[in-house]
Amino acid sequence: MNFVFVGTSLGARGTETHLVCMVRALARAGHEVLTVARPEGYIARELAASGLAIEPGIFRNAADVRGARGVLRALRKVKADWLVGSFGHEYWPLLTLGKLTGTPVALFRHLNSRLKPMSRALLPRWADRFIAVSESMRSNLAEQGVASERVSLLYNPLDVEYFRPDAGLRDASRRALGVNEDALLVGFVGALKPEKGVFRLAAAFNQAMPRSPRLRALWVGEEASHPRLREAISPELQERHVLKGWTGDMRPLYAAMDVAVVPSEWLEPFGRVSIEAQASGVPVLASRIGGLPETLLEGETGLLLPPGDEAAWRDALVTVADMPPERRRAMGEAGMRFVRERFSTERIVEEFIDLLRTPPGREN
Repeated sequence: MNFVFVGTSLGARGTETHLVCMVRALARAGHEVLTVARPEGYIARELAASGLAIEPGIFRNAADVRGARGVLRALRKVKADWLVGSFGHEYWPLLTLGKLTGTPVALFRHLNSRLKPMSRALLPRWADRFIAVSESMRSNLAEQGVASERVSLLYNPLDVEYFRPDAGLRDASRRALGVNEDALLVGFVGALKPEKGVFRLAAAFNQAMPRSPRLRALWVGEEASHPRLREAISPELQERHVLKGWTGDMRPLYAAMDVAVVPSEWLEPFGRVSIEAQASGVPVLASRIGGLPETLLEGETGLLLPPGDEAAWRDALVTVADMPPERRRAMGEAGMRFVRERFSTERIVEEFIDLLRTPPGREN
């Protein structure tokens, strides 16, 4: 198949990562893909680094003609079978351009934010495929009044050859972080904001660390929020916490972890950190909210906990610190197998192609 993907966002978060991963995987599978992206943005840089074609274009808003021109140029170049979008402000322009050119349009929905009434009524009907990235999101859309038969499910893909266990990297990373092998390193990756559960998690560490001397914490997030996070950590425990800024390569930090935590308190659409950590052989503690429960096998690859419950998170931190190392290793190995079987790019691309070939509402 021939595809034109559109992603002119300047961001570098989950939606952008999903687009880059899908484009790379489709190209590896032998499909022709041209992506309309901002030349200075993350998407363009990542795809160009992989030797993939970029057509410059910008949608600052739905009426930005520069984006429309870029999409039309791309559609002419590849004679696309599908036009694919992921960002809300690009939905309506892509639907309009799809109608004008006779190109089917597939739209991914990555956020659980409420759609406007007109969008709820028309987007899933006008798009040839309207795709949610978790069953939780599908249910959320149905609760908003979106016709469930018009919403397909396709999980986020992960490059499991990129994220994988590496014993040598683990040793080097822990040395660089100043964490000895006897310590139990628990890692958080994400925005250092209340809705991500960061400050209640810090409170849980304040209670768990005195009970478990081996416990150490690694926080990866925006450096501007580090001072506020430091204020939430008990003064006598500060040296047991390591704070790091964003990095373009998370593999060394996942390799250093013994356990990863995703303590979100808002309706997460999916849980990319959860599957990245498990693919790296790391068990996960995650909130039972949104799409997070779909990203692990409870009791086998990790544990699910009540969001915002400091006592439950405190007890879980103590539990994993006291857990026999072979038990944590077994959970990590089970997580690696689970992610490879469920979320690998190869599997998701196959499911995507099958979905596009199946009439809406008739998917399994």
